[in-house]
Amino acid sequence: MTVTGPIDASLLGFTLMHEHLFLDLLKDSWSVNNLLYEPELTYIEVKRFKDAGGISLVDQTNRGLGQKPVEVKKIAQRTGLNIILGCGWYREPYYDSDLNRWYVDQISDQMVSDITEGIDDTGVKAGVIGELGAHEKWVSPVEERVLRAGARAHHKTGLTITTHGTQSPVALDQLDILKEEKVDLNRVVVGHCGSWPYPEFHQEIVTRGAWLSFDNLSDTNSYELNKCLRLIELAVKAGNLDRILLSHDVCYRTHYVSYGGCGYDFISTRLLEHLSKIGFTDEMFYQVMVDNPRRALTGDLS
Repeated sequence: MTVTGPIDASLLGFTLMHEHLFLDLLKDSWSVNNLLYEPELTYIEVKRFKDAGGISLVDQTNRGLGQKPVEVKKIAQRTGLNIILGCGWYREPYYDSDLNRWYVDQISDQMVSDITEGIDDTGVKAGVIGELGAHEKWVSPVEERVLRAGARAHHKTGLTITTHGTQSPVALDQLDILKEEKVDLNRVVVGHCGSWPYPEFHQEIVTRGAWLSFDNLSDTNSYELNKCLRLIELAVKAGNLDRILLSHDVCYRTHYVSYGGCGYDFISTRLLEHLSKIGFTDEMFYQVMVDNPRRALTGDLS
């Protein structure tokens, strides 16, 4: 389900699995850098991805993050991209206070409505559940309820769940909760895997059946890029090429090309040159950017 309507999964093509088009991260830092809010600038930046051969993009901006479904739909219409929008709630500092008194099924019903009816009164339907996050190195009680709600929304709608967690192995706790709710972990994408740079952590995620998302790729910092390339190389050597997803996670103005960042098109224009140094072929790159996103979003194991 894209913001402009359903498409056949075979049309997804080259897909970025974790990006943001409009975003408000002011609760992290009161800085204009934490705001993505200008439609024309967003169009200019996203059009770079389209012009570089991009086909689809998963916008994981959900409730509490300044989500703008109508504006996202306009960007999709102007660029011709397939844009899939998230639903649910991000992490506790970004929750509405109402969530402290909502039961799991109330939260789940809201997600299901966003998926089947459209987000609020926009008519724009979500196509992925997430990113559902943990703010700390543990899952808080209200974050646990949101995760369980996401699991129940998944069972009712069939959509894939994506998670958020950084600088810790909290993803394993999140997977435990989703497993308790009987979610097939093949339908779960673990976000920001590069932020906890330990191969044994990545292997545990794959062993449980979930997806590895390395989604902070950029060439603006050679150390960080090389660190992530090494993690990808180790994951491939461990036999996990078919569980890897790549993206940029554009979430600050300084990520834009207009502000000196790598934008939404680094992966499609320059990453393969770096990946080739760790043994990637064109066929492997196609699998990671085309086949794997399609399988992660649909649950198709073929």
